[in-house]
Amino acid sequence: MNLQQLIPLSDIYNREEDFSTDLADNLDALRIGSFEDVETEARVGTRRADIVGIGEGGTLVVENQFGKADWDHWGRLEAYARLKEATVAVLVAESFEELMIVTCRLRDEDSTIDWYLIQAQANSHNELLFHHVVGPAIDIQTEKKAEGGYSEFWQPIRDGELGELFAGKPVPISNEGWISKSIRNVGVNLFLTNQRCYVQLYFEGKDRLERRDKIMALFPESDYLYKYNDSPKQIRVQFPILDKGKNDRDNWDEIREELVSLGTDIYNKISESGL
Repeated sequence: MNLQQLIPLSDIYNREEDFSTDLADNLDALRIGSFEDVETEARVGTRRADIVGIGEGGTLVVENQFGKADWDHWGRLEAYARLKEATVAVLVAESFEELMIVTCRLRDEDSTIDWYLIQAQANSHNELLFHHVVGPAIDIQTEKKAEGGYSEFWQPIRDGELGELFAGKPVPISNEGWISKSIRNVGVNLFLTNQRCYVQLYFEGKDRLERRDKIMALFPESDYLYKYNDSPKQIRVQFPILDKGKNDRDNWDEIREELVSLGTDIYNKISESGL
């Protein structure tokens, strides 16, 4: 869909409660699992949660708001999630501050609850797009103990043996092609195929083309090898590393080190630039 002309959610919905009702009717668009028994303005103690759902995977709690997410809504989400013994907790808003993003990532690392921050955007045709700003490393639509086990390749990285930046939850074999770390609407992704490995940047947001050009100025072609890898819906830049991949088991240590080294270098340059 065309999101070049973004409008506030409040131009579509008169009240946040109306937005809640629409979300409850279209939970699949959030990509956070399957929940069939859904209630809006659900009572939790003496308060009411925007959305509570029940599914095969457990209980879902959603808080949503117009504009930039505030700490009042985050606090409510935390309280409701714990009182309802939720397995999935989601805060939907139009933008998030960096501290909240960091906080949500930390919750995902040390909690049995899957925490999400999801950005909602609308265009002048009243169409909505939902983007995962933060989400659990393991897709909640898979079992907590992933069928088929976890990726042996990524485990040393996820255990923090090569630094803390890309450490986190185990990666299911069914989804072991890549891991990611986001910073200010830029995804820094480490990719592994059977024959090669590379780092790829994903740029999100309405100004993603402009941001790509500014950020790529941090990486002069004299020092970095990369190519643009855009599609009609995605803005990407790919940094090739080695023509070695999953099939080259004897080279796994080298591949891991090269992936993490370049990924960390790229992430740190973006972080230090303030862009």
